[in-house]
Amino acid sequence: MTKQGREVKTEISDVFRTSYGTVDVSTMKSVYLNLSSWIEPLYDNDNWERTINKFRYSIDNIIHRELKETILKNKAIVDLDLRSSGMRMGKRSFMRCEVTMFIEHKHKPEIKSKKLSEPLNHMTNMIINETLIPVEGFKFHRTKK
Repeated sequence: MTKQGREVKTEISDVFRTSYGTVDVSTMKSVYLNLSSWIEPLYDNDNWERTINKFRYSIDNIIHRELKETILKNKAIVDLDLRSSGMRMGKRSFMRCEVTMFIEHKHKPEIKSKKLSEPLNHMTNMIINETLIPVEGFKFHRTKK
């Protein structure tokens, strides 16, 4: 039996590409949430790694806080892909964030059901509006140029 993945694109923000999906729609053991953007520092810094770790920590906190109100287990993996090397003022760098979450065994929702789509869209919105956009010193763009 082969795995059949599904992805649903969402239009939550003008500057972030967002989607959610699953790798195997038949068993639906896990779902992922993706968001990506081009990020441009507005100043120079010698230690971008610390700032990136703060992003990751803040995203992780929001996800675990919001998971309590969903049909998902209170367990998630946050993968923030943003390279600190080469980041400098005026140069855009690609940022991608993937959050993997696990569905409670008693629930088997459809990928586009409100039970799944509403909390995932809410979490995406929270990540963008509470963690990424408020940080001073960065500008986000949908494209590289």
